[in-house]
Amino acid sequence: MNKKKGLIILTLTGILAIITGVVLMFISSVQKDQKEMNDRMKKINTIYNQFKTDMEEINTERDNIHKEFLDTIYYDTFLQNETNYRKKIYYYEKNVTSLSKQYTKLKEYCKLGIYYSSSDTNSKCNAFQIGYEQLINTLVDDINKYNNNIQLYNKWAKDNNIESQLELYKTKKTYIDFNKDGNYSGKEDNDNEE
Repeated sequence: MNKKKGLIILTLTGILAIITGVVLMFISSVQKDQKEMNDRMKKINTIYNQFKTDMEEINTERDNIHKEFLDTIYYDTFLQNETNYRKKIYYYEKNVTSLSKQYTKLKEYCKLGIYYSSSDTNSKCNAFQIGYEQLINTLVDDINKYNNNIQLYNKWAKDNNIESQLELYKTKKTYIDFNKDGNYSGKEDNDNEE
């Protein structure tokens, strides 16, 4: 009987050791995940503040472009200023592309379906998703508006027997629904545009 009792005690001790090991591994894993999430939240808070500043700079650049030539077209000076306009649109697009590449970590940390224990961090992620979507979609809108101005100029030039016809600005940027809510934030609904 002593051998049997010893075997049972040894077996129970082994099972208890395995269960203890699994529980300790689980606790260690949870603590590691919690530390990683806390580190991510700190990074999100820091990176988001810089993103917000960079967005404001691009929005200022965008406002200046709108004031200068997107909102009002002067046919008689459009041709002579078109190279300068095109450069400004190009640099605007380049700045948006650069910003998009610069914040890949924020895109990764603020993916859909990831929620943090801090409501402030979740708010920043939501604001980032909407802001990023608006940034891309307003750029596409602005390029479309610029191209519409070129088409209007080309029509005016043709109607006035002016032979110069301008090429449309080409881009690979398209509208995005970054936060997958079914809306394209920042995209204007212009049914009357071609």
